[in-house]
Amino acid sequence: MEANFFRFAAAELFNKVRGSRIQKIYMPGFGIYTLDLGRVGYLILACSRKGGFFYLSATKPANPSQPPAHAMWLRKHVKNRRILDMINVWPQRRILLQLSAPDSSWLVLDLVQGLHVVDCPDQSQERDPSWPGLETVLHHEEVWVDHPQLSPPLRSELAGRSPDEARRLLDLLAMGKPEGFFICRRTRGGSVLSCFRMLQSPECQEFDSALEAAAFFSKPRLESLLNAPREKELQKLEKKKTRKLEKSLSQVHQDRRRLQEMVELGEKGRLIQANLYRLDPEQKIDVLKLEDSRGRVQEIALDKSKTLRENMQWYFKRASKGKRGLQVAAARETWLLNSGIQARDGSGADTFTAGPKPREISNSRVAAKAHVFRSSDGYLILRARNSRVAGDLLRDHSSGFDYWLHAQDGPGAHTVLKRQSKEEAVPRRSLEEAAALAALASFQKHEHKARVILALVKDVRPVKGAPGRVKVEKQQESLVVELDPGLEPRLRLQQE
Repeated sequence: MEANFFRFAAAELFNKVRGSRIQKIYMPGFGIYTLDLGRVGYLILACSRKGGFFYLSATKPANPSQPPAHAMWLRKHVKNRRILDMINVWPQRRILLQLSAPDSSWLVLDLVQGLHVVDCPDQSQERDPSWPGLETVLHHEEVWVDHPQLSPPLRSELAGRSPDEARRLLDLLAMGKPEGFFICRRTRGGSVLSCFRMLQSPECQEFDSALEAAAFFSKPRLESLLNAPREKELQKLEKKKTRKLEKSLSQVHQDRRRLQEMVELGEKGRLIQANLYRLDPEQKIDVLKLEDSRGRVQEIALDKSKTLRENMQWYFKRASKGKRGLQVAAARETWLLNSGIQARDGSGADTFTAGPKPREISNSRVAAKAHVFRSSDGYLILRARNSRVAGDLLRDHSSGFDYWLHAQDGPGAHTVLKRQSKEEAVPRRSLEEAAALAALASFQKHEHKARVILALVKDVRPVKGAPGRVKVEKQQESLVVELDPGLEPRLRLQQE
């Protein structure tokens, strides 16, 4: 959705939803949100850097049986809250909706980032940007950096019009007035929502309002998104994580080279120290030439404001700081590699994707009571060694929002998948790996497939006087997973 069209569509939207109560939030697809606004209808938002859109619908899209964690988190914070006010940050295609008590929080609708809640809006966000002259727009290639409202479709349209017509359109938009609301077909294929008629377009369909055009444009695209395989979006996410991890590793390597150079400064300090007996320690000079152990003359740069002894100590301090830094960099690199997933892509090249920051085993008692594994996405998995310690695993080494897994309808090992918070969404692959680890230590271990119960730790209660027995008050899901005997040695975190 083009930024200038977004401006007018958002203004129309607020006139319709002001005072409405947010009854519930759904996520029918990856990056797609549905806000149930009661009699107003359903506000549907699809998030994408290039293809994002929103519109009001009279019908609710079909939803998965299990709502994503982010949808549950949003429901907790905005359910039954009324919409009081709006800030339209249209150059960034973002709307901030002020919600009613108990607190004055704001729901942020971002066409790129999705939905989230903030306590206080950023007042520095530019809602009424300045507009440059036509000459600047046409001849400054990066004018959009300071003026994000000058979107590619608008700049292309201004370049294609006569100077008088281009200035008229630019002045019209600067005054906050549209030429109209259109769906224009591009010459290279595809259509775009626009608040100005694209003269180079082979076809432009005009509508009475921005929301009407948005609904007509968005409905078929929503169906396409919901019918498209979710794997494509997951692949994009994996690529994004890969780039992030590679960037982090590159930064660590740069830091290591810089820190290694600091460590090498210790050689200069030791050379000064070896010759200090025949030099004046209180001397202040800017260059010192000394012969090293191989008979080569080394030229050492000094700080003239410091004595020779102080320069020597400075070199030692820098080297010591470099050594400490190298230890930190090595730990950082180890974490990045351990939290990544080494996989093979189609070409056979190694790729890495970042996982959650690993939790450390706080003491040896955990290892004594549980087998410890790390999932392919970096999540810590604890599996009780026997029924006597199952209660200890749940009570002492688990949080209420962690996941508990156990073989269904028979004996097995109690297994816990650790999470960082109750809002954290665990990838399906990690849940299935944890379920398989639980099944491999159960009566189903010789089967090809196994059925495993998934619940939150807070919903599992140990039965007093019966070690290993628990009462599951609420079950999240029943997982059916394939069993691979090689999974245990592959994911095991430490030697038993």
